[in-house]
Amino acid sequence: MKAGRWLKRGIYVLLLAGVVSIAGILALLNRGTVELDLAFAEVGLSKPLAFTVAFGLGWLFGLLCAGGAVLKRRTAKRKSRQDAKGTAPAET
Repeated sequence: MKAGRWLKRGIYVLLLAGVVSIAGILALLNRGTVELDLAFAEVGLSKPLAFTVAFGLGWLFGLLCAGGAVLKRRTAKRKSRQDAKGTAPAET
């Protein structure tokens, strides 16, 4: 069982290293700035920072949405178990 755990951890490390290296390559290839004209301010960001912030916010939004769906499903499952316990036929 420990070999499977090491394999899974190794795959995660390789994926993380791949994502970091791709981010580094994108940062080197896309030097420059992006001007954001917001309603209350004008902000200039470097392209790698803008990509990183957009990716991070998208990941966080996806995590929140998935977490909400999981919590909703878990609550419904718990409620159905409680209902099944309460309505189970009595043993004689």
